[in-house]
Amino acid sequence: MSARLMRRATHRALAALAACALAGCISSLHSNVPAQQTYLLDPGPVTVAADLPAAHQSLQVLAPTAAPGLGGDAIAVLRSGGRLDYYLGARWAAAAPVLLQSLVVDALRPVGRFALVEADTGAFPGEYVMSLELRHFEAQYRDDGPPTIHVTLVASIGRRHAAEPAASLTADSEQRAQDNRMQAVVAAFGQATGEALRKIAAAVAAIPPDR
Repeated sequence: MSARLMRRATHRALAALAACALAGCISSLHSNVPAQQTYLLDPGPVTVAADLPAAHQSLQVLAPTAAPGLGGDAIAVLRSGGRLDYYLGARWAAAAPVLLQSLVVDALRPVGRFALVEADTGAFPGEYVMSLELRHFEAQYRDDGPPTIHVTLVASIGRRHAAEPAASLTADSEQRAQDNRMQAVVAAFGQATGEALRKIAAAVAAIPPDR
């Protein structure tokens, strides 16, 4: 085929493709993929009964390290056989470690053990530091029913540059969703997270005051 004939054939093919696209006959223009939904995490009120003296120290909460597969904003699903998956068309409003760091800060501020509680993006370095490890933050399908939400945060609190932490704990919580709808799954995530946060707040409240 001559170069001129090849150019004409190419032009005809491009024109046909453009006409098809305008007519809506390209399948990608009619995707069946659901629209992406963004979810906030609501752990509810985190209250810890504590009669503490006036606090003067500050606490800096570091961003959690995350187990493999839990560092993004996708909502994780653990299926049988240890298969890690994600809900289609759903995501958290921020990456899971960022989300949990913010919630831990909000939970610890009312406790009263520290005069100032900030994330590590704050302007002031704290006398105390909290490190966090996010080990579980997924919906686990163990049978044919709704999933069980598993949240595990490992927290260590101590003076900056100290050799030993003042407190360390594993805050583990499970909550079964009421049904298999996304709203129920997100609500169960909030309940399980709230329980883990209360355990961390209680451990912080129990740290002996500085002499």
